[in-house]
Amino acid sequence: MRCAMRRLLSLMAVATLLVPCWSCSDKPSVSSSSTEATVTGTVKIKGKPATGGQVSFDPSNYQRKMEVARTAPINPDGTYTIKTLVGPNTIKVSGAAIAKNPQLQYEELQYDVKDGQNTFDIELPQTTK
Repeated sequence: MRCAMRRLLSLMAVATLLVPCWSCSDKPSVSSSSTEATVTGTVKIKGKPATGGQVSFDPSNYQRKMEVARTAPINPDGTYTIKTLVGPNTIKVSGAAIAKNPQLQYEELQYDVKDGQNTFDIELPQTTK
């Protein structure tokens, strides 16, 4: 009987320590920075440089609800340059080549933009390694 009581007390002690951690943070850590950085790179679709279209970087999150996606044209050689906020950004590509491949319209990438100059090459469809 004493052994069962000790086990019960031990379990209650562990539960008491764990319960406060469940409510510690219900939202992920995100950036609220208003610092902008430059991102350059190349967009490739099925291994070939995109020859047009747009790339969009969306820095919005629950800390930056009012931020809108930044867009930049994709140059004929597949390169792009864009200014966006530092921190996590959701990236989408649009254009004629994407329209020809409907499965690519729903592809989103995530990139953590750092302060200063960044390089992020985009390859669609995404390959899993």
